[in-house]
Amino acid sequence: MIVIISLFAILLIFVGFDFILFFCEWQARIHIGRWDDRLKWQKAIESRARKWLDRPPTVKLTDNNYWVLYDVLRGRYRNRTIQSWQAAGLLMAFGKTEAVRYSNGKIDTTTGNWKKDPTHIDEALLAYILKKNKALTPIAEKTIISLLTKLKGDQETIPYRATIPDVRFIDTIGMVTPFLVLCGEGELAMKQIEEYDKAKLADSSIPSHAYDIVRDVPLGIYDWARGIGWYILGLVDSNTGGSLDIRIISLAEELLSYQKEGGGFGAMFFNNEATCESSGTALIGLLMVNAYRINSDTRFLDAAFRIEKQLMRQTRRTGAIDFCQGDTKGIGYYSTSFSVMPFAQGIALKLSKDLNEYANG
Repeated sequence: MIVIISLFAILLIFVGFDFILFFCEWQARIHIGRWDDRLKWQKAIESRARKWLDRPPTVKLTDNNYWVLYDVLRGRYRNRTIQSWQAAGLLMAFGKTEAVRYSNGKIDTTTGNWKKDPTHIDEALLAYILKKNKALTPIAEKTIISLLTKLKGDQETIPYRATIPDVRFIDTIGMVTPFLVLCGEGELAMKQIEEYDKAKLADSSIPSHAYDIVRDVPLGIYDWARGIGWYILGLVDSNTGGSLDIRIISLAEELLSYQKEGGGFGAMFFNNEATCESSGTALIGLLMVNAYRINSDTRFLDAAFRIEKQLMRQTRRTGAIDFCQGDTKGIGYYSTSFSVMPFAQGIALKLSKDLNEYANG
């Protein structure tokens, strides 16, 4: 009898955990999108972003919504690698003060190195933001460079993971090239971008999710919104001296035709019926602003303001931006889960702050 009661109690705990997560998500979406003043909205999303700098929500490893506690217990709920680029996205919207404060929590003040050694290139994006704000110590920078050098080996460019050295991922463009440029490795950064030209759709500026450099074939899909966002981040944050102006304009021009009526872009943006996805939409907004700054074509600025409007519609009453696609599981395995994501929150805030310059015409 005691065994039965114990098993029943455990079952209730697991089911209760799932219910609490479901209920919190459901109630958070009540009155979503009721924002009509962009500055009030900007203030709300900034307040939420600041809170998340100290305690960011978890971006789940899986799409599983049942027996979630079991995933937590076996370490399959979250990992440090994903959370590192969440923090990087948030910090993009802020300045040196926030970067230094964040750095003090991650870098040992005595040794000058990371408190936990970086293990994947995803953490290069965080290093880039910290270095950009003069919050990265020389030793911590050297550790990241050493990681990238080791991963590169005797290859011409850097793979995403050591376990698949012959495959290049679009994520790498956004995560690594800005850091390389800032560290004086502009030649390698450009090689990383130019190598990916082979992954582009025929007569198009749109690249695929991944590319096999040995078999010479593209892998995955071409219209993954956050994927194109990673590529965009690599272009706009590596564009020193206007060297990538043509690429930025060409891609922005092509993406205009895929913008939804409401202003956003679908998770798989070739499909007009796809759910409007916030992280990719915000990153495409950055592309449009940068394209406008290059050639003053008002179509790009209009597109950016329409993107901001769509992001307002997808913002919860708490100031948290919703409908961000969950973490991708691999080539061809894209998340069907949509929720909040600190990375998208930071990118959207940066976009909105950039648009303040043009808000009064």
